[in-house]
Amino acid sequence: MVYAVLISVSVIAILVIFLVWSCASVSSGIWVRTLCRELRKGKSVLTFDDGPDPVTTPLILDILEKYGVKACFFVIGSRAEQNPDLVRRIAECGHTIGNHTYSHSSLFPLSGVPVIVSDIRACDSAVKAALDGLPSVSSSSSLYFRPPFGVTNPDIARALKKTGHTAVGWSVRSLDTVIIRDSLPEDKVAAAVARCSGRVIRKLRPGSVVLLHDRLKYSPRLLESILERSADSFR
Repeated sequence: MVYAVLISVSVIAILVIFLVWSCASVSSGIWVRTLCRELRKGKSVLTFDDGPDPVTTPLILDILEKYGVKACFFVIGSRAEQNPDLVRRIAECGHTIGNHTYSHSSLFPLSGVPVIVSDIRACDSAVKAALDGLPSVSSSSSLYFRPPFGVTNPDIARALKKTGHTAVGWSVRSLDTVIIRDSLPEDKVAAAVARCSGRVIRKLRPGSVVLLHDRLKYSPRLLESILERSADSFR
């Protein structure tokens, strides 16, 4: 009897661990097939989440232009509405604009299919409105989508079938939101930037997709540190 109970508990524990991993790992592919590698040219790709930010995003764009590197910006719809000129500049500089939901709510994965679809489409509408009048990009919004926090589940899978978006994950996570957080004392910034950029560069492989954020106070310094050592690795 005790043995049977232990087996049952073990099986349940394994199932719970599997479910948590399959939802929390954007690269698991269990619920949503995600693009986590750039396969076309063998070059790595920089991606930026959570913008646009009126202070740091322009600096990020300047640095990318300096090194001749293109990136993909997964914008939050509400921030795109607040900063339409930045969305336009991202597009005019030749970068790709992806969908990172309108709200970036922590409850997004649990919201149910109708709400998830609405949130994704609201972001599309915000980007489309910002790009209105740009002939090369205004006719259609990007169909690349990155789920908030990298969480996927069956509801998100069903929603993406309705919206037609392709999910994009990453293969190199910089941990910039942890290592170079905005509250970091100034005398520790240089070491943190070096640590974070070193982490990215060590993990780079041909076709890597790198996760960064363009809303952090020290994001420009981090990007400069990465590109001054490895710009040739990126498309």
